[in-house]
Amino acid sequence: MGDGLRIRGDINVCLMGDPGTAKSQLLKYITKVAPRGVYTTGRGSSGVGLTAAVMRDPVTDEMVLEGGALVLADNGMCCIDEFDKMDDGDRTAIHEVMEQQTISISKAGITTTLNARTAILAAANPLYGRYNPRISPVENINLPAALLSRFDILFLILDTPSRDADEDLARHVTYVHMHNTHPEPSSGAGGVVFTPAEVRQWVARARSFRPTVPKAVSDYLVGAYVRMRQQQKRDEGSVKQFTHISPRTLLGAIRISQALARLRFAEEVVTEDVDEALRLLEASKASLYSEGRNVGDNTPSSKIYNLVRGMAASGAAAVGDGRSGELDLRRVRERVLAKGFTEDQFRDAVDEYALLDVWQTAAEGTRLVFIEAGDADAMDDDF
Repeated sequence: MGDGLRIRGDINVCLMGDPGTAKSQLLKYITKVAPRGVYTTGRGSSGVGLTAAVMRDPVTDEMVLEGGALVLADNGMCCIDEFDKMDDGDRTAIHEVMEQQTISISKAGITTTLNARTAILAAANPLYGRYNPRISPVENINLPAALLSRFDILFLILDTPSRDADEDLARHVTYVHMHNTHPEPSSGAGGVVFTPAEVRQWVARARSFRPTVPKAVSDYLVGAYVRMRQQQKRDEGSVKQFTHISPRTLLGAIRISQALARLRFAEEVVTEDVDEALRLLEASKASLYSEGRNVGDNTPSSKIYNLVRGMAASGAAAVGDGRSGELDLRRVRERVLAKGFTEDQFRDAVDEYALLDVWQTAAEGTRLVFIEAGDADAMDDDF
């Protein structure tokens, strides 16, 4: 900005999960495909090794600065594995990098500021090795709140037994060990497989774009943020209150929206980008709730209902600035169909929950409105 204030544009992500869920493999692959990537581990890194060290030059016998992993990853990606194994004193050295993206040094008569404009991808294990669903997420994730608030997205990856997923994973692992190569994608899976070089070129091209946020999208984002704060106030004191909605959450939503616009090589952020950013933030919070890990009703109608309920909670697909609480049925349909559901399943779910007085359609079938308990009582009084 003109007054010298720097706003962070990189997204910080933390992956918290059980051992054996391929977190380290993911970090190493991202380091390989990123235009500039640095991989390090928490146990093998100190605060000085991550930021900068003051050393004596053997030739001139003067004190010089030696950049650490975060300085070397400037304008790139820094992947930190075993993030929970770091000492607290070393971990606090990352706080300034994760928000101001600078490193302030005042050692041995050297006072300077180094740039560390890097996105941090951290992987950590729960406190007791594996995630314990019987205790709260705060007790499982043994990281300070000041550090967690600096992560835009915090995903919980659990190793839950599933017959289909376990069978697919076992077939893949045995095939790789037998043939020393990855299996060819099946014809029914669809999609295109890109090489690491192609992904690296695509990411480098996307990073060259600087999408702007129009006034209409800005108003839509403001309305969504206000609703998220109101929802947090209603959830205070409940077991769901783990992540706090703060201005950093709003900045994270803006950064993710701009990143999604870069994926399309676009110069402007559209409302669909904001919807997807809000969905990602809501999904990251939902992964921490114990209710989401219980096995419940898995019918298509229930899955569609949970998806639409998540849109209403995060403000995705809202009409206007979202203050009315109505959802645009066309955008809801597009997002549901994009999840792999059919048109008939979506129509049946809308009709089923409309008969249960959970929601109703309005404006000639173009709006979807949830019926709250107070609204239902008012309707009964009218009758």
